[in-house]
Amino acid sequence: MKIRPWKRLDDPNATSPSRILELWEVTLQHGESTPLFEHAAQEEMVISLEGRGLVQLREQRVDLLPGNAVMVPAGTPHSIINRSGLPLRGLTVAIHRPGLAANAVAEKVTAGDLEQLIECIPDQIDRPTSLQFIIQLFDTAGQLSEQIDEAIGLDTETGLRTLESIEEQVMDAILRIAHAYGGGSNLFPRRF
Repeated sequence: MKIRPWKRLDDPNATSPSRILELWEVTLQHGESTPLFEHAAQEEMVISLEGRGLVQLREQRVDLLPGNAVMVPAGTPHSIINRSGLPLRGLTVAIHRPGLAANAVAEKVTAGDLEQLIECIPDQIDRPTSLQFIIQLFDTAGQLSEQIDEAIGLDTETGLRTLESIEEQVMDAILRIAHAYGGGSNLFPRRF
């Protein structure tokens, strides 16, 4: 799996309230898939450039064919899957629309969601994918922390132990990502 960001060139005179937040090129070999993730306050468009695949939207699978696009509504867990036997190359476009965050209902995350994300970490990983996994890990852990605080409080023995367990899982996952990155333990390559 390779995920690389594309540069955005914004028009400084644009007046549209909607805007593209992120643009990523995704390449999946046969049998690979992106981790399951969701965006509470933005929509995403998945566009197939080459190859065939599937976009998993909750329990539904939508065919992804060359030249087709699949819209992923805000708050929808989704993943891109390649089971075609050939490489799949496409784009994901994160789109912000004003007012969407206010209408979005944030779904609760579970410890199982964190475990599933950790299980999706591949044995070999490139820099953009490494960073994307790390961001998703911290985002999921942050949501879990907020839910623990709301439910039982972080000032209780149970709340603290639960939070420590989550932190340990995240740190172990980051070490796993660092090891998978370039076959070594250094996520960030030397500059000199």
